[in-house]
Amino acid sequence: MPEFSSIARIVKSRGIRGEVAAELLTGFPERFSSLHRIRILKEGREFLEQLEKHWFHKGRIILKFQGRDRPEEVEELIGGDIQVEDEDRVSLPQGSYFHSDLINCRILEGEASLGTVTGIQETGSEGCNLVVKTAEGEEFQIPLVKAFVSKVDVKERAIQVNLPPGLTDPIG
Repeated sequence: MPEFSSIARIVKSRGIRGEVAAELLTGFPERFSSLHRIRILKEGREFLEQLEKHWFHKGRIILKFQGRDRPEEVEELIGGDIQVEDEDRVSLPQGSYFHSDLINCRILEGEASLGTVTGIQETGSEGCNLVVKTAEGEEFQIPLVKAFVSKVDVKERAIQVNLPPGLTDPIG
């Protein structure tokens, strides 16, 4: 069975022609030019849509699907993730990772488990932070930099870190 990765999340309908606006979850938005058939996954339901056209507007991608021509015809798609098969993902340089590969990884410092990656916080063009939730439900962030992250093992879903004191203090 194929594995899928999310490249965008539909956040709202747009206009009167059945268009949707989506937040990009990929660093390669140009990939939409080669997509024709799109899988949307929402709450366990799968929708297979034919992409009629797309364009970018105010940091989001606007999508128009064939046969969905009114706002009420796209309502069921809002909140859904637009996905591609993992085999169709863009190849990354060594030491770079897809956000979806990092989510749900365990954070380990030596043998101690510090928590699980629950999200990625973009910090600008230079990088991002891993949002980590502890077993107690507290959250903290780790900058995704070589100074703190010594090894990422996507297959084992584990990230080895060496953190300075105080970095694991809860947010807020």
